[in-house]
Amino acid sequence: MVKKYTLHKTDDGDGPAPCAFFLSPKGCNNGDNCKFAHILPSAAKAAQSGSLVPVASSNNSVSSSDISSESEDEAPPAPVAPKAKTPKAKTPKAKTLKATTPKASTPKITTPKAKPQTVLDADGMFAAPGERDQTPKSDKKRKKRTIEQTDPFSKPKHTATAATTPQATSAATSTPKSKKRAKVVEKQSSFRDLDLPVASFSVPGAFSAMANLPISTPPTAAPPQPPKFPIPASTPEGIKWQNVVIATRKNPRYQADFDFDKVRKQLLESKESGLSNWVKAMPYGPWCTSNPHAIAIDCEMCETKDPISGVSNHKALCRLSVVNAVNPDEVLLDTLVKPEWPVVDHRSRINGIKKDHLEGVQFTLQHAQAFMTALCSNETVIIGHAVHNDLVALQMEHHCNADSAMLFSVKDELNATCSLKDLAKQVLKREMPDVHDSVNDARVALFVLEEGYLKTDGKPEPIIRTVRAKRNGGNNDLFVHRIPKGCIPEHISNMFLAHTHIKPKEVPNIEFNSDTGKTIVSFVSADHANSAFKTLDGEAKPDKTGRFQKRVYLKTGGYINVRQMTAPKKAVNK
Repeated sequence: MVKKYTLHKTDDGDGPAPCAFFLSPKGCNNGDNCKFAHILPSAAKAAQSGSLVPVASSNNSVSSSDISSESEDEAPPAPVAPKAKTPKAKTPKAKTLKATTPKASTPKITTPKAKPQTVLDADGMFAAPGERDQTPKSDKKRKKRTIEQTDPFSKPKHTATAATTPQATSAATSTPKSKKRAKVVEKQSSFRDLDLPVASFSVPGAFSAMANLPISTPPTAAPPQPPKFPIPASTPEGIKWQNVVIATRKNPRYQADFDFDKVRKQLLESKESGLSNWVKAMPYGPWCTSNPHAIAIDCEMCETKDPISGVSNHKALCRLSVVNAVNPDEVLLDTLVKPEWPVVDHRSRINGIKKDHLEGVQFTLQHAQAFMTALCSNETVIIGHAVHNDLVALQMEHHCNADSAMLFSVKDELNATCSLKDLAKQVLKREMPDVHDSVNDARVALFVLEEGYLKTDGKPEPIIRTVRAKRNGGNNDLFVHRIPKGCIPEHISNMFLAHTHIKPKEVPNIEFNSDTGKTIVSFVSADHANSAFKTLDGEAKPDKTGRFQKRVYLKTGGYINVRQMTAPKKAVNK
């Protein structure tokens, strides 16, 4: 095919300069739109004189054979002629190429200018061409970072990761917080060094410590056995109470009453926990050798309610008393405790604590736990009456316990639990006041075990109930239990009125334990109480103690039990 030529005319020095990229391996990217001349260096001078120059084709590379004569029929000239002229034209034109090199760099600058538009498009609604696979990935990364920065749950992950690095570990150990923990460990060597905001309290009429009562000699230690829980065997005080601790654990009710895992689960399900973490005493060691290794405790409780969630805590600690079991005259701690939530029932009729007594109290449950963990090791013997209730109020797990409620039986009522008042009257020959005093109750539980259990080599006499005689024979009352949460005394009163047409004289506040509650309903007379029980629908069946009870069913499908306070005479004679 015959090539076509175009004649270019330029003025001297005024025409376009030769394109510096025309002869490069890649050629000029601008093609026909290039502002510079696409000619060979050997033909630059010929272009100025008006000779023929080939038009640039789609192929950006042009060899020296592309130059031809003015005639269309003539063959391309031999390459010798351009080579002969090249040495003369090379020197000046080479300078021209070098001089125009900065100008030739302009296309390189203009080409990247289009890329900022690509970045702007990626940040906007559409992705730029060729970045479809990259834009979503970068967006995902951005979104992930944003979620991790705003989501509070992602922070612990960063904290945990940082803690694994050596630098973070060294930083964590050098923080003031870790230093405070170290100081707390040092202070645990003596509970007496704790600076706690103690709020003293006493109930008028509480009798003395009865310190003149003889304390029994330590019995022979029990033979060693592989226990599930720690055995107090490291100190003379612990060895003295070793058999009592083991006997307490053998009680059939121990596994249920001291099942702290179950209690924590129940409190968690009922949303009563969370006020404080549960604590456990540290293993016995040199840090506690100077501490008492046997103590007697008693706690007073009240009922509180969370104003936000409406959840109630029926065993909120409001007083803590701790007595040295070796020297009962020494009260290690006696203080009121400020509940976490507002109090809805102070139970003043039981503990004597009123609203004004708790005003200004700064001692909290956390202070009580700090004191107990600084005082007790896992071998410290904690003595009390139904002491599992005290430990639940303290939210403290402990298994070296001597419990007077589990070591004495009730005469003619094998599965019944005797009261501390009955124990004091029959074992110590003392009357207890009607209002509870936690210091006095702790000492009574201690003396009852020393006199009635240790001195009898673990074979105490059964206790005769005397409480019913103090309540007009007990015939005026009915015991209502398995009461569901949400039920109030007014509901119980209305239930008796609707089912029996007999209105109770008094329905005290319901005492809840976990999911159900209980209360004792009083009537005007024994005849009213008996008539109310007989009028209730259903069959009367004896419970484990031989006392008859009936079921009253609820709308939800559950039921409550209404039980008589005394067992029939025939059942007692048997």
